[in-house]
Amino acid sequence: MAIQRWDPVRDLMTLQERMNRLFDDAFARSSGPREVEDLASGGFRPPVDLFETADRYVLRVDLPGVAPGEVELQAEGANLLLRGERKVDGEVGRDSFLRLERPYGPFALQIALPPSVDRTGIQAAHHDGVLEVTLPKRRDEGPSRIKVDVK
Repeated sequence: MAIQRWDPVRDLMTLQERMNRLFDDAFARSSGPREVEDLASGGFRPPVDLFETADRYVLRVDLPGVAPGEVELQAEGANLLLRGERKVDGEVGRDSFLRLERPYGPFALQIALPPSVDRTGIQAAHHDGVLEVTLPKRRDEGPSRIKVDVK
């Protein structure tokens, strides 16, 4: 087991992120319908992990209960847009729930793509309630140093 150093700044940043998500979720539920352009504050915001490897970025989005056909994913401009909806079970009416904690309704995410992403190679797969989007990096096609003759 590795020993980790305590980093109070990291803990504060994590706390701030959780508080921001809490307020975003609360305001999204209480303020009614939103404009389509307001993607960042859809009905709810699913949890997201984003990490980088040597040749790609990987985005993982928790979407349990959302069928792959219910998810729309597109690269538009310098952004990756993810939209969809988690629907309430049709067999159980809303009035029948004794406790309803999982968020339902539309969701939308807008994530800025780094300039190094090869947009033509973006792939997505949905397994066990997790959407994994692979964003390959562009390959450096030439030498980083080019000699230019001056005439």
